[in-house]
Amino acid sequence: MENVLIKETISFLESKKLKNITAFDLVDKSDIVKYIIIATSPSEKFSKQICTEIEEYFKLKNIVPTIDGEFPGSWIILDLGEILIEILTEETRNYYNLEKLWGDLKNRVEPIKKKKN
Repeated sequence: MENVLIKETISFLESKKLKNITAFDLVDKSDIVKYIIIATSPSEKFSKQICTEIEEYFKLKNIVPTIDGEFPGSWIILDLGEILIEILTEETRNYYNLEKLWGDLKNRVEPIKKKKN
């Protein structure tokens, strides 16, 4: 079930024009969170705006996220319980290099393959 939600979430984030979306499976690495999704936003203002849209998307799924780091908006975390969504500006993402922290390619969740028309 979670993996389906992860892939739906990635698709939703892509539809909102977030870039460089990467998801990590931490089921065997963390007792607190099962998945982390990291995405890049073009600006702090965009991050704050998209955060509201993500919150509404999950409320429709009966999931109420906790939001942290909303101001100034260079790094916003939406906590969905077993899933964290981290939205960072490019500068912030490059500085913290979270991919290095969360693991190698073995931990990455494969993106949904786009169907060709």
